[in-house]
Amino acid sequence: MKIKNNHKSVKTSFTGGNLTNYSGLYPIYKFMKKLGIDKLIETKLTIEGRHNQKYSLAQIFNIMILGLLGGMDRLLKIEHFSLDPLIHHLFDLNGHLDIDTIRYRFKKFSFRQNNQLIEVIGFLSNKIHRRLHTKRDILDLDSTVQTVYGKQEGAKKGFNPRHKGKRSYHPLLAFLNSTKECIAAWLRPGDAYTANNADAFLKQVLSMIVKQIRFLIVRADSGFFNDKVLSLLESYSGQIQYLVKVKLKNLEHLLKDQDWESIPELEGWEMSEFYYRAQGWSKARRFVALRKFEKIVEKDSLFPYKQYTYFCYVTNIEESPLYIHHLYGDRGESENWIEAVKNQLYAGMILTKDFWVNETFFLLSVLAYNISVWFRKLTDEKAWRQEPHSFRLWFIQLAGKITKSARQVHLRMYSSYYYKSWWSKIDSRIDALSFT
Repeated sequence: MKIKNNHKSVKTSFTGGNLTNYSGLYPIYKFMKKLGIDKLIETKLTIEGRHNQKYSLAQIFNIMILGLLGGMDRLLKIEHFSLDPLIHHLFDLNGHLDIDTIRYRFKKFSFRQNNQLIEVIGFLSNKIHRRLHTKRDILDLDSTVQTVYGKQEGAKKGFNPRHKGKRSYHPLLAFLNSTKECIAAWLRPGDAYTANNADAFLKQVLSMIVKQIRFLIVRADSGFFNDKVLSLLESYSGQIQYLVKVKLKNLEHLLKDQDWESIPELEGWEMSEFYYRAQGWSKARRFVALRKFEKIVEKDSLFPYKQYTYFCYVTNIEESPLYIHHLYGDRGESENWIEAVKNQLYAGMILTKDFWVNETFFLLSVLAYNISVWFRKLTDEKAWRQEPHSFRLWFIQLAGKITKSARQVHLRMYSSYYYKSWWSKIDSRIDALSFT
């Protein structure tokens, strides 16, 4: 059978006008307007600037946040993104937002301004939780390692399990379980231990949320296992329960001496609870522990002995050790949220030589991540359960054309788009949303 050559030619040209690749940013832009981000940025951040500056700080912040949401992971990409017709229309731009302008404006940020930016995040979070009527929540505290490839200020060699010997930052982060949001983050040098300034970080986080949330469970890894942190949590009498993993170094002998009770439903597992006052602590606290039988060790030992894997926590939650163990295990999802902030909203990827500017960019990624999860939490639970990148692919990165007729601007998208009804439902819910 003869195969017909049905090759069809297509003429290409760059003559299309007012085309955007990011139609889904318009509903997010409306959401940001309703949150009042512009006013907060201009009133809460004390930045001295020239009176004849082409772009306001709010404009730059908004473009940066929308750029991060759209997938821009470098300043050069943000510059190109600012040329998009939709961005031009939304922010009344005459030209583009160039790299030098961004660097110049953010070079004015220091410790003070970054603390103010964290307060802005907290203010927005309170708006969201008033809308959600959040009264009970779980706060997950964690640290992470962000490897850098350069000689940025504050980048040090420290604990770095994936890239040993590489310079890095060692940020602290705090997440609220009900929304997946990152309520606060501190960028720290790579040689900082998790416990460094952990109590000060926690104090700032709690000051931002305890007025709105009446009951809180705080979960944290062993980096927060110290008297200052626990005493701070205990000062919120009746409002906060805590669950902190114990550093097992030098404590294994203590665990071996405890009375252990078998767990009927878990073969090979045993549990124990006891009170213990660690060195330098102000008082004794409740410890709960589990151990899992691994094997009997006979080699190089005069007497065979049982080898266990131990899990230990300090807590003021009056529940069984098994319940506490499972409750702590649930915090594993925060690892996914950290990865989303770092790898999908690019926290720690946009870098300069200045430490405080790098923290500012880190916090902007945190804010962009929060806007993504808040937007979806308030409009569509199914979309909220998606990762930010997945949501970006079907909702944000949607091609459209901007047209004008009878003094009305239209954003026209593909009429047969597969997710059209879902997209439109979310957009209509944003239009109906209000914050009091």
